Amino acid sequence: MNQLVPCPPCDPDDQFPLCPPPGWPPAGCPPWFSGLNSPPWYPGANAGVSFGTTPPPNPVRGHFWFDGTGLAIFDGAAWVNTTTLKIVPPGTSIGGGTPGGGGTTPGQGTVIISATAPGNPVAGMQWWDGSQLRMWDGTVWQVIGPGAAVGPVPTTSQVFRIGLPNDVTIPADAYTIVPFTTQPSIDTLLGWNATTKQYRPTRGGMYLFFITGQLQSGGTAGAAVLAKNDQGQYDFDNTETVATFDLIGSNIGGVFLQSGMAVMNGTTDFVRLFAWSGAGVVNGIGTAPAISAFLMP
Repeated sequence: MNQLVPCPPCDPDDQFPLCPPPGWPPAGCPPWFSGLNSPPWYPGANAGVSFGTTPPPNPVRGHFWFDGTGLAIFDGAAWVNTTTLKIVPPGTSIGGGTPGGGGTTPGQGTVIISATAPGNPVAGMQWWDGSQLRMWDGTVWQVIGPGAAVGPVPTTSQVFRIGLPNDVTIPADAYTIVPFTTQPSIDTLLGWNATTKQYRPTRGGMYLFFITGQLQSGGTAGAAVLAKNDQGQYDFDNTETVATFDLIGSNIGGVFLQSGMAVMNGTTDFVRLFAWSGAGVVNGIGTAPAISAFLMP
């Protein structure tokens, strides 16, 4: 049977008071320990026990925290319940409820698998829709992966697509918000507002937008404009234009496909599609999208 080699005592006057000596720890010794004489480089050194309803600030590995409902230890990255060995979600008690509450919050820390967003979410709830994982921060669903990690996002990863499969009648000779009646076929960032017809992506960055459609013949002119942060109407002089198409002539129609780029802040910035037609009709092209967006790396 192998016998453990006794560990040497900690000597603060040794030549290695601030950094581990070569070959540490000795064979058979535990990788870390705590003690009054532990030098700073020992994991768990200077650890203590804190009491309170909220976790102590600036903990070190090995620090204990008792909030009245349970005991947690800081593992160097997160607080872990010493009984269940589960990570304590931020903003909750060690027992799983609100700090000091002693109870449990329904859905706290759970993962919901559903094609649609779950109702009545609580902070910390996670939702997997089959392609992306999101967490409810108390106000909105935040994307945490895939696609949320720091680093390049492939341009082939389309984040938004909505189609205009049928003809849409609009007031003649007036820029009009295209009244989409369908839901997006792609909306990984949950940016579409079906009421206002705005696309407001929830992640900041540079976006490449495409607009496509068809103008019915019979009018004297036609146009389509993807506008950013409009005030409810399209004003060329005071509204940022992301992509635009103009068709001028008599009794003609045409198919358009235009693109443009815009920086979106991920919170308040949005785009919206406007159309203008002398005939008052805008056509869709089968199931092709009227608006699509790609998040650039």
